[in-house]
Amino acid sequence: MEGSLKGTWCALLIIFTLSFGMSLEEAQEKALKHHREILVEELELHKKRHEVREKRGKFFPTVNLELSFNLSKRQSFTFRVPPFPPREFVFQKGSYPKLTLQVSQDLFNLRTIKEYQISKEVEALQHFILEERKRKVLLKVREAYLNALKAKALVNIYEKHLELVKAHLRDVQELYREGIVPLKDVLETRVKLQEVKEKLSDADAKLKKSFHYLSYLTGEEVYEINDLKVEEYLDLVNSNPDKLMQELLKRNVLVKLLKKRIEIAQLQKEAVASSFYPVAVLEAYYQRTEESDLFPKDRYLVSFAFRWNLFSGFRKFRMLDISEISRRQAVHIYEDTLNKLNLQLVSLLEDTKAVRERIALAEEQLRDAREHLKMAQEKYKAGIGTNTEVLDAQSYLITAENTLKISRYDLLLLEFKLREVVGYE
Repeated sequence: MEGSLKGTWCALLIIFTLSFGMSLEEAQEKALKHHREILVEELELHKKRHEVREKRGKFFPTVNLELSFNLSKRQSFTFRVPPFPPREFVFQKGSYPKLTLQVSQDLFNLRTIKEYQISKEVEALQHFILEERKRKVLLKVREAYLNALKAKALVNIYEKHLELVKAHLRDVQELYREGIVPLKDVLETRVKLQEVKEKLSDADAKLKKSFHYLSYLTGEEVYEINDLKVEEYLDLVNSNPDKLMQELLKRNVLVKLLKKRIEIAQLQKEAVASSFYPVAVLEAYYQRTEESDLFPKDRYLVSFAFRWNLFSGFRKFRMLDISEISRRQAVHIYEDTLNKLNLQLVSLLEDTKAVRERIALAEEQLRDAREHLKMAQEKYKAGIGTNTEVLDAQSYLITAENTLKISRYDLLLLEFKLREVVGYE
């Protein structure tokens, strides 16, 4: 009984999902919450925050406490002063406890300051990396969603083609029984029917694979998706290229990320240069030991240390050269990325023009295909046309419908890619 109830609920859930489907907005929201690549970058951001706190901790005093029990060779000497009896003085006992408390505080350490600044900039950089990852995942979801819509459209088109061929086969069989057309026409139509069935099967398999990939991206099983009104999403494809490039420089996360890397490279160079400066340290030391009865049990020391590394085999000079090379590399990568983004932007706009032309041509072909199929069917029924003409006209109509539908989705995909490049989301 319990198993049958579970099966019923699962069936109802699948029917409910198939009835409504997953919208593009839902798919994007689920991917942003559950996709592993984003979760990894979010954890990396948490790690960078802890690294900032760790660097900040270097500005506070370092306190070390040591408790020990020591075993050593007993050391003493005997002092004789007549007429007094000999007296033994113990320098070190064979066993004794010791307590040591040490406090150290940097008064001036420029490298520590620079390292803290670098950690904060690295945390800010991780914010950009996380945002960039989200944008990449969003583009993947949109592309997968559109690919699923293309596959779904292809299935619908081949289902329509299948119905057209079945209806034509019924007409041909009827005409054959009346002795109007030869058996060849019936066989020819059956072969065409089988071809369409094979194409429908391939399209259905492609649709299922598209749903599987979309399920992977969203972290939830996808059985059905909703169609999109392409015109409602089109925005940037109609914009001026120069305006888009200006927006790109202001909005694109990758540009901001690379700028931040240049800043970090400069700070790292300054951190290396700070090693040429001295370090001022204040230290306090307290110790209590039972080591000897001869010396005081409590000892303390407060010292101000001024440390300056004057020579280290020219290592610091080499590190300074390396840091400057890294900074220059970051600048070159930034400039090269700007050129690539500009090239990508121009390429997308050119692709947009080509797709628009393809859509206009497909709309014209679709009108012609409908008229051509109507004429071919009328001629065949009147006995002045061939069966091949009807089948070819049906294929031509299906091809035109497929081209128009797919081209519209291609135009929407270009819109989404433009948004990703410019940085609108």
